[in-house]
Amino acid sequence: MDALRQGEAVEEGGDRVLGSKTEPLLPIAACPYPMVLIVGEGPEARRRPLGRRTVCIGTAGTNDLVLHDRTVSAYHCRFETVDRDVLVCDLGSRNGTWVDGVRVESARVAPGARLRLGRTDLRLLARQPEPIAKATGIVTASAAMLTVLSEIERLARLRWPALIRGESGTGKELVARALHDRGPRAEGPFVALNAGGLPKHLIESELFGHEKGSFTGAVVAHRGVFEQAHGGTLFMDEIAELPLDMQARLLRVLETWEIRRVGAESSTLVDVRLVCATHQDLAAMVTAGSFRLDLYYRIARLALDLPPLRDRASDIDVLIQHFLDQLRDEVGPRSLADDARTALLAYRWPGNVRELRNVLAAAAVNSCGQVITADDVVAAMGKLATAGSTVPSAAAMSLVLGEHGGNLSAAARALGIPRTTLRDKLKPRQSVGYGGTPRGRVAQRMTKPA
Repeated sequence: MDALRQGEAVEEGGDRVLGSKTEPLLPIAACPYPMVLIVGEGPEARRRPLGRRTVCIGTAGTNDLVLHDRTVSAYHCRFETVDRDVLVCDLGSRNGTWVDGVRVESARVAPGARLRLGRTDLRLLARQPEPIAKATGIVTASAAMLTVLSEIERLARLRWPALIRGESGTGKELVARALHDRGPRAEGPFVALNAGGLPKHLIESELFGHEKGSFTGAVVAHRGVFEQAHGGTLFMDEIAELPLDMQARLLRVLETWEIRRVGAESSTLVDVRLVCATHQDLAAMVTAGSFRLDLYYRIARLALDLPPLRDRASDIDVLIQHFLDQLRDEVGPRSLADDARTALLAYRWPGNVRELRNVLAAAAVNSCGQVITADDVVAAMGKLATAGSTVPSAAAMSLVLGEHGGNLSAAARALGIPRTTLRDKLKPRQSVGYGGTPRGRVAQRMTKPA
């Protein structure tokens, strides 16, 4: 006990020892759903499940969760599951335990709470939000997307406009539907509109509707999407594509919640929650003058950022199984060979989840049996490649080349690419040893003299 410093703790006979006095553990009630701590931010975030036992956090190696942060105490705090919440207790740390910006000694924290220990950020989440996943098809195992699902739960109850930002294929419409389904407007309509897919002369009519005879071809009256979504949610995808004149009209609606059909003499009040989405940088567009600043602040009152698939690699395995299960009824049972899985995990997925789904579907259809091979995967990648994409990757090419015994011509045919492309992609780079000479005969042959 003499070796203990203030703020440090060890287990002894089932009790937690603090300095010179013993504090018995609180009784732990059964938690009705699993919880998880997200440690850090972005692709480097770690997950630490919280069960029915106490979890101690600090820099000492005997903690349940060890942090490598000099501003965190050796034994900083502990977590205990209590009923539907988690109890966090500070253990006399130097820099304190902060919950949602408030320093606490002991506090109950519910899913969604943000904590800070020293310079380390933590987030408490429900580990597997099944209701959202089952209702919307959002499948995830990554810390980044679990954080997004927690944000959906927190923001769904609000009626404020929201902006969803993310690359194409990350699931922006699924998130918009989840915001609708988890909120008080779930019984109302959900109307989706792609603002970038409308002819310019029809945008006003699609947004606000028109009266019969208001223009050539208007043979009947038409309700615009704002009227259609009355009492529910309007999802406007690719909001960055909306022309500046229509941006001004949209801003007016968001200020008054009144719309006027083309050819109408009076306005109509609408009750709509607007959720917009874009894969473009709206802040840069504001600077360039192609998007209105006042509209940006209106639609971005709440914001959700969806991480690309390359930043949540732990989702790839669960998505693979999810898509294979979906394909079973149409193409029969399929499984992945080890090299095929390696090729999928090595790829950066510029098209995100949508591209993964398409590649798996194409590989499943073209496979000769029930097992999808690396050849099937890379061939599908090659066929579905778009300009600027990196399909197939060097790692995937190497796998196919190995499958064909190093035969460049055979591998190139399997990949559906020219032999020269495959050769150049896999051409070894010069490797220089300590004496300044290339290593290996292959490197010497491939390196041209200066």
